[in-house]
Order: sequence, then structure tokens, then C-alpha cells
Amino acid sequence: ALRSKHYGDKPMGLVDETYMSLEVPSNTPDPAATPLTLRFADDDHRRIKRVRVFIDNNPSPLVATFEFAGATPLTEINLRVRIDRFTSVRAIAETADGGLEMRSGWVKASGGCSAPPGAAAAGVLGEIRLRASADGKSLQASIRHPNSSGFQIDPRTGDPIPAHYISHIRVNAGGNVLLDAETGISLSENAALRITSDRSLPQPITVDALDSETKALYTATNGRR
Repeated sequence: ALRSKHYGDKPMGLVDETYMSLEVPSNTPDPAATPLTLRFADDDHRRIKRVRVFIDNNPSPLVATFEFAGATPLTEINLRVRIDRFTSVRAIAETADGGLEMRSGWVKASGGCSAPPGAAAAGVLGEIRLRASADGKSLQASIRHPNSSGFQIDPRTGDPIPAHYISHIRVNAGGNVLLDAETGISLSENAALRITSDRSLPQPITVDALDSETKALYTATNGRR
């Protein structure tokens, strides 16, 4: 059903791991914050324009849609996701010429979308912290946000916690959009996104995050909120 909705009956490549790969643990130590890594080849002839990540058996299977908007190629994306039960995790890339590539992994997990929120910690809602690698080729953005799934129970009151999540993340580098991501309830609490290129990322770098409930836009530039 997901394939038909998003891609119709287009054929998908399945085996070229050098072009794209997906890495997820087969048994996750924390179903509410499972690491997921995507790696891409820097191929001038098969430029990736969009990647969708699906977790088949989550209440909302579409985790994120990444739009590759910049001239600087990205070779890796890391994030943490909620996994509700045993499931396939998939990444499907669309190339500029309309081709499709899919990679899948199987994860044994349960309860990631209903796991109670973590204990309160220092920081304010929407605070974004940026950390660049020493060579300037990688950037990690950490966003202080509950990213409530809508399937959790408040342990203090016993009441359901409404869905409240980061719905969009945009990364600008050197004054141009580098990456646009539509996101949802399957991102982990205090979402973290790490991007890597095979060359230095243009400066300055700004990360914007949109709140699904308040529509507030949180922003950080070069590590300053």
C-alpha cells in the first residue's frame, strides 16, 4: 500500500550497496531512540533528489522525506527513530532522472512509539545546538523537543499526551538550502540529525526547525541559538 501510494508500479533497484546503504540494528537497545544511518555515493550521473524513510509497522510509517536541494552532495545522514514493533525499515531514494533505489533492514523492537517521555533535563523547548566536525565536512544538529507521538501516557497524570513534534527541518549552508526534511512522530525525543559530505560544507550554516503545534520556528546558526 505504501509503495503504490508513493511510487505506483515503478521498478526499484535493490542491491547496489555502494550507491546507497541503510544501517539499523537488528536488535535495538532503545526502541524509542534507534540509530539509523543512510550512506550515499557521490555520483554525478545519478544525483539523488529525494529520500523517504519508512518504518512499515509504525502508526505513522513515513518517518521523513529528505529533499536534497544544494549543490554540495551529502554522503551520510544519521538520525534516531522510534520503532513500535518488529518491522522492516526502508529507505527509498529518487534520482534526478526518475530512478528508484530501495534498501531495507529488519528490526526487532517493541513500544518505541508509546515509551514514556524522558525525565526533564536542562534546556528549553526548541533549543538547537550545532556541532561541526574538525574538518568541516560534518554537522550535527540536536533539537530540544519532546517529539510526542500521540501514543504516550503521562506517567504523572495517566492522561494521553497529544502529538507534538518537529514537522520540518531545513539546513541552509552558505546562504543556500542544502537539505529540507518533512518529519513526523517517528523521530525520537530530542531529535538529532547529523549530515556529512565528502567536502567542506559551505559556511555559515543555519538550521531551522518547525513546531507542529505552535508553528514556532526555531533557529540556530553556526552553533549559536
